[in-house]
Amino acid sequence: MIVLSVASMILGNFTAVWQSSVKRMLAYSSIAQGGYIMLGLTVANQQGVAAMLIYLMAYLFMNLGAFFVLILIANKLDTDELIGMKGLGYKAPVICVGMGVFMFALSGVPTTAGFVGKFYLFTALIESKLVWLALVGLMNAVVSLFFYIKVLKYMFLMKPEEGNTQKLKFGAGAYIVMFALVIPTMVFGIYFTPLVRLAEYSISMFGFR
Repeated sequence: MIVLSVASMILGNFTAVWQSSVKRMLAYSSIAQGGYIMLGLTVANQQGVAAMLIYLMAYLFMNLGAFFVLILIANKLDTDELIGMKGLGYKAPVICVGMGVFMFALSGVPTTAGFVGKFYLFTALIESKLVWLALVGLMNAVVSLFFYIKVLKYMFLMKPEEGNTQKLKFGAGAYIVMFALVIPTMVFGIYFTPLVRLAEYSISMFGFR
């Protein structure tokens, strides 16, 4: 399980770094996220499984949100390539800020649900004397931050091409769904007690020791 976890994190993150397609980047990063989730199973105790469940619940919101926003953008631009998203923050600021929240959450930045999930996983590893494995996970999280931020760099730090500055319009339904995923991603990063209690309750239902 340790070998699978480490291999998934390294393969997923280092392959995602070189992708120019955001869709492929998120696909490879999902492999890495699977590696993080398996960290909870390597501990094989109540704390490890609880940490895994907490991360899975956080992952539900941030990953669905990232793919949802990407689909919205790709449908408007007819491309999911990074180069096509230059200056998109100027043309669709709200949607791009939402994407920023999901990117930071997936990389585990504090005040997001992704940070809480990684914190509990790494804590479970450290308390089980698997400090080296926690360090491997932490280093992979740093690598992932590079390609997640690269998406935001194209959106906000690059200007759109001349003559291509028309604002993009999205329906009310798109904003409602996006905020329905953004809000828990942020709220559970600050007030995460419900996630912890739900994970502990789920474990107790199955009598896990």
